[in-house]
Amino acid sequence: MSKLRIDLAYDGTDFHGFQKQHGLRTVQGELEAAIHDILGSPIDISGASRTDAGVHARMQVVDVPLADKRHLPLEKWLYVLRRRLPKDLVANRVSLTSDAFHARHTVNWKMYRYAIDTSPVPDVFLARYATHQPFHFDLDAMRRAAAPLLGEHDFTSFCAKRAQQISKVRTIHAIEVYKEHSILWIEVKGNAFLQHMVRILVGTLAQVGRGRLQEDRVKEILEARNRCLAGPTAPAHGLCLWHIEYPTDYATLTQNE
Repeated sequence: MSKLRIDLAYDGTDFHGFQKQHGLRTVQGELEAAIHDILGSPIDISGASRTDAGVHARMQVVDVPLADKRHLPLEKWLYVLRRRLPKDLVANRVSLTSDAFHARHTVNWKMYRYAIDTSPVPDVFLARYATHQPFHFDLDAMRRAAAPLLGEHDFTSFCAKRAQQISKVRTIHAIEVYKEHSILWIEVKGNAFLQHMVRILVGTLAQVGRGRLQEDRVKEILEARNRCLAGPTAPAHGLCLWHIEYPTDYATLTQNE
């Protein structure tokens, strides 16, 4: 057995998320259909992150088990994939990697970026990638509120009530809040995330930034393990899966990009 690692980017606007769903257009569904066309047989892929409907990815990683790599040389995979994938889903790199590699289970950390357009008039060219909130945000208060969220915690208060994961314990390595011109960026880096977790964290910190929630309440909300106490779930279209890092033990053997 061999495995392919495929690094993807996509505009999530017209996808019903990453995970395959019957009768709905998804990233996994489109990619598996393209690989089926190449191999001539169906195959199941694994993705690093099950992004929600409308969420984008600058870097999503999938692994593809291959019983026989003779059917297509590695150097041709990228070209053939790009001809079969839709314009809102792009393969950036194809690599041959270790059988032990798993796109989701061997992740070191992931980083999401959330974009808020604070300009008085929304930028039409950002409308698909940033949520428009034309308000003043207190960035220092948001940073102070984020500090208690760092480290390993039970994030029940910051995940969807219907989240299927049994354990709600996750580790956040860093939360960065900064502005570039009119765009307010919130970056969250962690080992893994629960359903809607980043969007709820963003929604809560945005409430702090606008003065609608006291900054010291965030720590209390975290400890309460009660979703009803946290802020709203930020809209999906402002969120992007930005980067995924793997241990050097799973470095690619060969690659094509």
